[in-house]
Amino acid sequence: IEYAQRPDCVRPFAANILDPVRTTLVCDGPRSILNAVQWFTNPSGPAGAPLPVVRMKNKFAMEDASEFDGYRDLLICVVHTGKRGLRIIGEVQFHDRQLHDLKRKMHKLYKVKRAERMSVI
Repeated sequence: IEYAQRPDCVRPFAANILDPVRTTLVCDGPRSILNAVQWFTNPSGPAGAPLPVVRMKNKFAMEDASEFDGYRDLLICVVHTGKRGLRIIGEVQFHDRQLHDLKRKMHKLYKVKRAERMSVI
């Protein structure tokens, strides 16, 4: 799918990608989301030595969610360092189950909104 160009993107456009590796955790309510986030962020937690968090975006805490079409979730970007020192950023998305189910139903509308022209839908 081709998306509309963002004026703040620099070339090469690949340099603007923050999440080449992404996963989604679907949780049953706010408490489960907080427990899952803590698993990644707590150095003494069950994950042992967690992956360093370099970015967190909590859309649940935003007063105006119109920028995200009203959708709420929590995202963290973590850094994985390989044995040879190569690092890669991965994004972990934490979704509430009810909102996630609704998001899946609304995805076609999202594609239409983001498309540059109808022929790419």
